[in-house]
Amino acid sequence: MSHEKDVMATRPLVWGTAVSLLILVLAWAVPTAMEGWLEANVASLREEPVEMPAGRALPAGPRLQVNPDRDIERLRAAEKAHLASYGWVDPAAGVVRIPIDRAMQMVAAGQKPATGKDSQKGDTP
Repeated sequence: MSHEKDVMATRPLVWGTAVSLLILVLAWAVPTAMEGWLEANVASLREEPVEMPAGRALPAGPRLQVNPDRDIERLRAAEKAHLASYGWVDPAAGVVRIPIDRAMQMVAAGQKPATGKDSQKGDTP
C-alpha cells in the first residue's frame, strides 16, 4: 500500500509568490505614477470658460469657478503688488499707502508715521 508524499512542490509556490508580489508592486506603482502625471498636467486639463454670444445674458446662478487655481494665483499676485507699492488711500485726507517692507523698516527704526493731526500742524516724523 502506498501513501502521498509529504513534500510539497516548490515551483508552483515560488511562481505564485512572485506573481503576487508583482501584482502588489503594480497596484502601488500605476496609481502613484498616474497621480504624479495628473498633478503635473492639471492646469492644461482645465477647460477655459466659454464666452457667451453677443446679445445673450448669462444664466442665473450659481456660476462656479472654472479654474480656481488660476483665480487664486491672480488674487495673490494682485495683493502682493498692492502691498509692495506706493499709492493714495485718501488723497483728501493726505493718507498714503507705502510698501510693507518700508513700513516695517520705519517701525523697527522707531519712526512714527504722521497722523492727520500731525500733518495739519506741519510736523514731520
